[in-house]
Amino acid sequence: MSVADLQAFLSKVSSDEALRSKLHAASGFDDIVTLAADHGHSVDKASVLRAHGEALAGASDVQLKGINSWGDALMHAFGATDAD
Repeated sequence: MSVADLQAFLSKVSSDEALRSKLHAASGFDDIVTLAADHGHSVDKASVLRAHGEALAGASDVQLKGINSWGDALMHAFGATDAD
């Protein structure tokens, strides 16, 4: 898995409302990995967790308080939002 593949998946998520809803409904990283694979992206849990942790480390408390799901957290970590 590469960060580029994860970003490609999130780009698809930001332009597909049904896929975004599925990501928001994810109950954990295993669901996210499966969802990405179902849409043709090679994403593994360890790499997602590592990239996710690194991206969120610099987030403000206000930004972190706005995260309400695993999908929100992942989208925030890579700069994808519902407004994209």
